[in-house]
Amino acid sequence: MSAPARIRVIVAVIALAAAAVVAGVVYATRQDPAQPKARCKNGVAAVFYTPSKNTATVRNALSKGPRRAARALEALADEHPKDPVVQFNYATALYCGGFDAEALQAYRKAKRAGRDTRYEVTADVILHPQFFSEGGYPPFVYSGGDALLVQGQIAQRNYHQHTAERLWSRAAKLHPNDADAQVAAAVGRFDMDNLSASFSRLGPLVKRFPKSQTVRFHLGLLLVWTGQAKQAIKELRLAHQLDPGTAMGQQAAKLVAGVAKTGTRSP
Repeated sequence: MSAPARIRVIVAVIALAAAAVVAGVVYATRQDPAQPKARCKNGVAAVFYTPSKNTATVRNALSKGPRRAARALEALADEHPKDPVVQFNYATALYCGGFDAEALQAYRKAKRAGRDTRYEVTADVILHPQFFSEGGYPPFVYSGGDALLVQGQIAQRNYHQHTAERLWSRAAKLHPNDADAQVAAAVGRFDMDNLSASFSRLGPLVKRFPKSQTVRFHLGLLLVWTGQAKQAIKELRLAHQLDPGTAMGQQAAKLVAGVAKTGTRSP
């Protein structure tokens, strides 16, 4: 999908709430002693993003219903702590079975086990329902021809966030005065558990490249993603004003309109 198309998708869905499984996990932080309440009456949907020798076992367990599936997968999860297929589906079975606190812990394990895969990104989104989640992580928008930046874009689109980060970091070292490369390196560090990893890099770039549209645009995009609507609108308007005629300038204006209309939830 092209960069403009990706941004159009973001604008189109910005008003949508997170999926039910995402919204429900937020209750895992409650301290009340409510009894577990089973969910997912139509069964637990198996999620297989990567190959695993345990796929058949997981699929069979999930066919038994949420609570029985959770019990069946508990031992398997202990035996295979680094298998994201097991960890993620075990977490989902726990959630569907109404075991919120346990599901929260299991999704954290799934995030670690699924490093540099779609499991990591999906688990991170589920763990942070207060943030914008459609499509996973905020994309690095770039239409130039630098090989490392383009390769990083491809990696990110396939949910290999750490691979993208390595490629973009290499580009940033090779081109220390290139705003696109520096922005990419910052975006590649995005992690919902540690927002400062990206923002601590993007913030100083505003001073280094005060007239860079890509710096303002991506700062605004990450602010949208993390529910900081007021500051996001400010940055995106500045991005638009820097060059209204570019594709990025036009997309910045569309994002401003979307955020102004729907708002975003604060962290």
